[in-house]
Amino acid sequence: MLRLVLVLALTATVARSEGLADAAAMDRVPAFEAAFDGWLDQVGARTGVLALRYNGQPVATWARGRDADDPVPLASLSKAITATCIAALVDEGRLAYDSRAGAVLDLPDAAPVTIGDLLSHATGLQKDYTQGPMAFWKDRPDPRWAEITPRALDPARLTGGRSYYYSNENYAVLGTVIEAVAGMPYTDACRARVLDPVGVSGAPSDRFAAYMPWGGWQMTMGDYARFVDHAFGPGGVLTDRLATLPEVVIDGPVRYGMGMIQRDMGDGRNVWHFGALCFLDGPNLGSYAVHWRSGWTLTAWYDACITGQEMADLDRTMVQIAYAP
Repeated sequence: MLRLVLVLALTATVARSEGLADAAAMDRVPAFEAAFDGWLDQVGARTGVLALRYNGQPVATWARGRDADDPVPLASLSKAITATCIAALVDEGRLAYDSRAGAVLDLPDAAPVTIGDLLSHATGLQKDYTQGPMAFWKDRPDPRWAEITPRALDPARLTGGRSYYYSNENYAVLGTVIEAVAGMPYTDACRARVLDPVGVSGAPSDRFAAYMPWGGWQMTMGDYARFVDHAFGPGGVLTDRLATLPEVVIDGPVRYGMGMIQRDMGDGRNVWHFGALCFLDGPNLGSYAVHWRSGWTLTAWYDACITGQEMADLDRTMVQIAYAP
């Protein structure tokens, strides 16, 4: 058997934005970097990127095995871009959270689910049709969301209830809604409403453009951290009204809404999300983004397909650093 072995130098590069955060915050940066570096080893990742912001300002970027300024596939972190795009259309008066998707798309036989239901994965859907075909759609940039939408809104599959079930199909429908309401392609509509106002660059992923509304964007981790602050950080466009926007309970105090998992913390909310793209023939990659009420925003990317426990390990470790006395 002929084996092709790819050797990648595991070098680390660091860039810091001194003077943009207080000294106590800067003192935590090495702990974040060391913890992420060790976690990469734990999960068998060869490369990784970490970006940190504090109180709305960039603090540091760190990378192992690649340039920290390289755009990377966001996977399911793309959902927050779609949700923020929907919020912009609502603010423009073109859409309402209680609008029925079928009415917006002129599908009279569609299940009676609303835009808010789709945003919070509360349609009652009990399957994700995208999980199989995504392997065949990679490297094929043709948009798939309009194709998915009628099946996703089939009344036989959707109860229209308020039960939580995470499915890419919900955000595929939202991509179709955005195009119908904005009168332009999804990517153009959301770049103009979400990315351009933040001053960040984002583009369809080189390999996953077919998944744009639920998993197809790519950008640098530093730019995505800036987007997270713009939407959910200090003075963010969604921050002060998160509790009034569509959401559904996942378990106890944990909710899903606006493309993020959320939890009340004092007078605000912590928000976070993981993304993953894992295929038998590769590539395998993941992403993580969080904004804590302590002031920290962290985004990370890695070339590994990880377990739920390994996600929890990363989140727990980073929380301990962010909230350390």
